[in-house]
Amino acid sequence: MFLPPSSLNSLNTNHIDLWFIEPHQLSTEAMTSLRALLSNEEVLKLQQYKNKPTQYTSTVTRSLCRLILAQYTNTTPESLKFIRNQHGKPELVDNINALRFNLSHNNELIVMVVCANDDIGCDIENPKRKINVELISRRYFAKQEHKQLSHLTGEQQKQRFFEIWTLKEAFVKATGIGIGLGLDTFYFNLQKRLTQNVDINFNDHYSLDKFVPWQCHQTMFNEQSLAICRTSTLQQTIKYFDAKHLLKK
Repeated sequence: MFLPPSSLNSLNTNHIDLWFIEPHQLSTEAMTSLRALLSNEEVLKLQQYKNKPTQYTSTVTRSLCRLILAQYTNTTPESLKFIRNQHGKPELVDNINALRFNLSHNNELIVMVVCANDDIGCDIENPKRKINVELISRRYFAKQEHKQLSHLTGEQQKQRFFEIWTLKEAFVKATGIGIGLGLDTFYFNLQKRLTQNVDINFNDHYSLDKFVPWQCHQTMFNEQSLAICRTSTLQQTIKYFDAKHLLKK
């Protein structure tokens, strides 16, 4: 069923592997194969989704997670077992390779990041979505970010909003806490950035260690706004892999 991956025998600590797939491009045969990887518990949970597009995308996401992690663990996708921390973030059981991973998805794109040892999070958003920048940024963002956005208008403002939003989502997912951390407790200043790497800043009411070394990356990928955050002192190199190559044609 699956083609072997290339050059994935080990993960260097300065590498992040990013896997991606466009779920709407999968054939009926591919979907059947992917569903066969899921546990009975996962199948039952997916059947509870009333929204069919959401059920479809979630099925691909869960199956893809198993398929990709199997490439690093030298085991079968079906045999992998997961646990969730108190905030719901999944981790591998018996994780002897110290793999860390995170996923993000919408109906157009699914991405999964994998690294060794360190906390990591990712997020994608469709920048064409209709949103109320003023309302959301005032209510949820740090005041420094709301001020950045207030100086912009139109598409430029909307683009900056999604850059900040994906960075914030990727960061709280990497911490393992999620939005309960408080989206206003930290902020990103994108006004003067020259590269895809972005520094993170903390407000006084941020509750975690402010001296953890974070590497944060923000870019456009497949017409989606993409952000990745990882704890590391090393500058990261992101390697991209098309997950459909793991499936037979």
